[in-house]
Amino acid sequence: MGCSSSKDLVTPIDNGGLQKNNFDIDLNDPEVQKAATKIQASFRGHKVRKEVKGQVHPAEPNAEDDEIAAIDLTDPELADAALKIQAGFRGAKARKNMKKEDADLNQKLGNLNTEEEEVDIDLTDPELNKAATKIQATFRGHRQRANP
Repeated sequence: MGCSSSKDLVTPIDNGGLQKNNFDIDLNDPEVQKAATKIQASFRGHKVRKEVKGQVHPAEPNAEDDEIAAIDLTDPELADAALKIQAGFRGAKARKNMKKEDADLNQKLGNLNTEEEEVDIDLTDPELNKAATKIQATFRGHRQRANP
């Protein structure tokens, strides 16, 4: 049932028999060779994927798995070590987030303060001194009540 040349192609017909078709294909044409190579490569890949999919990969125990299995998860020292690692990671993550938030806030504030205002405050004004004293007294009272 194999083809003796590139001109012979056997195809099935409706009545169950085979029909021979003649095609003139130049096997030395680089494009034909390139196409044949692609077809062969894709079929080989299909065949290998099918074989790999059918294989069952047995789990091979190794020394690392034995070491992991030997760890006592109820050990209090292990729990303390895990907590320290988690706390360190969470702290680093929080610092990173704070740094990013500070940078974002500084950028937003920098955009707000693009115009500079010149403020003319007379520091010898008695009304200003009276207002500053009132603010300071209010803050000191608040601080005293907050920290008995």
